[in-house]
Amino acid sequence: MTDFIVQALSVVGLIIIVLSFQCKKNSLFFLMQGMGSFVFFLHFIMMSAYGGALFNLTNLLRGLLFMKDGKKKWKLAVVEIAYTACFAFSVFMDHSLKNIVLVALPCSALLICSVLMWLGNAKHIRYFQIAYMSPTWIVHNIFNFSLGGLICECFNMVSSIIFCIRTRKSK
Repeated sequence: MTDFIVQALSVVGLIIIVLSFQCKKNSLFFLMQGMGSFVFFLHFIMMSAYGGALFNLTNLLRGLLFMKDGKKKWKLAVVEIAYTACFAFSVFMDHSLKNIVLVALPCSALLICSVLMWLGNAKHIRYFQIAYMSPTWIVHNIFNFSLGGLICECFNMVSSIIFCIRTRKSK
């Protein structure tokens, strides 16, 4: 029964993330992404995947900070420090080579993506999503068996590809 609840939470997180792409305002988009991240936080905590849990909790923080006037340098610094602390805590909790690799990949992607989000170039964010962000989370989700997480990252990649195609056609 616990496994069902854990996977059901990941599906709820997936649905919230997918719905966030329908938001017209950036502030609502960041809020919905944050809510989805909080559900994934609960999902990963229940699985004892502390890196994924803490990264998703920090995604919520990032969403709240970047929701309004995200260009302040201190906001980016807070988010980058939080991701680094999440990585360190996760390695402290489980310092096996497997865990270090599984949290280092998404951590590096989150650090870079936060800078790209802070800079606000949607095209660069989407290219990065396709090339690095989603693949690192897919690896993490495979090893932690996060069904909703896998589907969510596939959706993110497809959504980013569609965005890239649309922007090319409009030029």
